[in-house]
Amino acid sequence: MATREQLKVLAQLRLQEAEALFAAGFYDGCAYLCGYVVELALKARICATLGINEYPPEMKGQLRSAFRTHELDDLKLLAGMGREFSASNPALLTNWSVASQWRPERRYEPQGTYDRNGAEEILNVIRTQPDGVLPCISLHW
Repeated sequence: MATREQLKVLAQLRLQEAEALFAAGFYDGCAYLCGYVVELALKARICATLGINEYPPEMKGQLRSAFRTHELDDLKLLAGMGREFSASNPALLTNWSVASQWRPERRYEPQGTYDRNGAEEILNVIRTQPDGVLPCISLHW
């Protein structure tokens, strides 16, 4: 599938695309892509944590399906990031709480589900320094 380096590049690219959609007034698309920013970043972090180069790693059985998830909370667990997104860092926990509500099924939401403020909130919880979700994940990816 994708290498750790490819996942990192894709996470950054999806963030740039989300920002471009936001600037063009496509708030639903912006919010949707933000979820993939987090997913791709977490998968790169999982590679780093497990010392593997490709995601998902080659395996069979039930464990393989665990790695094929889009569930951000599950990916956070696989990445070993429970401590980072905890009450010990309230700002980061708040940002994670917003970002982790994303689901790939959002692609079916009607136009206008997100307005400018909603899309900007999601962008900010992902990219804000130092307590944004992406800066935190990318510390050790």
